[in-house]
Amino acid sequence: MTAIGIVNYGIGNGGSIANMFRKSRLNAQIVSTPDQVLTAERLVLPGIGSFDACMDALNKSGLRTAVLEYAATGRPLLGICVGMQMLTLGSEEGELPGLGLIRARAKRLNAAPGLRVPHIGWDYVTWQIPGHPLSRNLLDGSRFYFVHSYCVICESAANSLASCTYGEVFSAAIVRDRIAGVQFHPEKSHRFGLQLLSNFGNA
Repeated sequence: MTAIGIVNYGIGNGGSIANMFRKSRLNAQIVSTPDQVLTAERLVLPGIGSFDACMDALNKSGLRTAVLEYAATGRPLLGICVGMQMLTLGSEEGELPGLGLIRARAKRLNAAPGLRVPHIGWDYVTWQIPGHPLSRNLLDGSRFYFVHSYCVICESAANSLASCTYGEVFSAAIVRDRIAGVQFHPEKSHRFGLQLLSNFGNA
């Protein structure tokens, strides 16, 4: 059984994510078949680029059903960047439905004076669910690396694990039971990202 499986559906930087897990001495492997997805102890869904391109690639890979079946088992699942948006109902960026695992939607970031879209670079997050395992040893003021033009808004505040402000307040991390997503790139976020991935791998 693979300790941490990183879903390979043709889009995403799974290699970089796996390397960050290994820095925490965690066993992480790229998984490319339904059986590999379903036998992982923990699962990561990466995503870069546009929402519809990612959803289309996941659908065509034959792994969508396996990811949903995995989520139904109650084992930990983490979506990263567009992978987080894929956990939601859908996005203004495209027309395809998301996985629907968390009741939230992605919308385009509102441009504000002096701020450019996409939101690129380091930014602070505020943790909104005290004591959550994913935020262990990460205080408010921890900084993560963002690259995105669309942001997630949750239907319920109970699903917003962390917030960030860039012209408007949006969910930097979302959660439902043991399913979670982060808008930022922990694999590019140095010690803060390393801590978050370690938390996920050990929670």
